[in-house]
Amino acid sequence: MNKSSPGYILAFIIALSVVFGFGISFVNYATVDLLKKNEALHRNRVISSAFMLSVSGNNAADYEGAVKKEIRPFSLTARGKTIQGYRHTATGNLGFVFSGTGFWDKITGIIVLSPDLSTVKNIHFLDQKETPGLGARIEEPQFTAQFRGIQPAWDRPETERIIIGASPDPGAKNRVDAITGATQTSIALMQALNRELAAFKKAYSQRESNTP
Repeated sequence: MNKSSPGYILAFIIALSVVFGFGISFVNYATVDLLKKNEALHRNRVISSAFMLSVSGNNAADYEGAVKKEIRPFSLTARGKTIQGYRHTATGNLGFVFSGTGFWDKITGIIVLSPDLSTVKNIHFLDQKETPGLGARIEEPQFTAQFRGIQPAWDRPETERIIIGASPDPGAKNRVDAITGATQTSIALMQALNRELAAFKKAYSQRESNTP
């Protein structure tokens, strides 16, 4: 067959696609269980860190055991979507998974509040793809530690309950400093947190009021 003919070129492309497609499918099939295990380990690590659980070791079973022992998951429905929530049995602290669009991609994390929702206890991130050295610094302890003890201003408009960045009142109990050089990521995170906090509070309050 003439190697420069359209028929040969088409057959070659099809054969190449089949070979590489099979290879990719095989790798995906072979690693799917490992990926699921790694995802579960990562989530349990984040939950453990967010709720400051005591973990006996550093392997998957240790984190899974700590979460199963001390955390009770629950689900809420708000604004047409399911919110994954968690309750710490010892303290009653409540956490939930929040998400929103960052400067580059989706940001997902867990925020933990006191049982009466008056105080933020902690915040940790499950996934983010912001710029390394800039927006990605939202995961650094220097930033997340600021959230411990702040008090959402539930009496304020939804967009102002948590402030990340400048405020007329620098000492406000609902404010943390933004990431230097990452204004857009800080704003995006603030918008996501305020939107998700409002949805969680409404759904959780409704559930509590309907519980005998």
